[in-house]
Amino acid sequence: MDSRAPRDGRSIEELGHYDPMSRNNETQTVLNADRIRYWLSVGAQPSDKVAALLRRFKIEKPAPGEHWELPKPVATPAAAPAPAAAETVAPQAS
Repeated sequence: MDSRAPRDGRSIEELGHYDPMSRNNETQTVLNADRIRYWLSVGAQPSDKVAALLRRFKIEKPAPGEHWELPKPVATPAAAPAPAAAETVAPQAS
């Protein structure tokens, strides 16, 4: 929210939401960490309550010179099962 906007005014950007009444922990707090780090890097000041949530989820302001985007996890291809060479049976001569 822009500090100059009215209390129920239009927000600049939705960065997530917090629903303490939700029983599902995954949907209780939903945060867009990349965008939060961007706004912190350009000078946004979180309120005390929001700062507590950010600390809980270990979202910090990027250091000077550090890019605000978090590194994407590298997807590793699934390992193919090793061929079972010991299971092959040679034909027996009769």
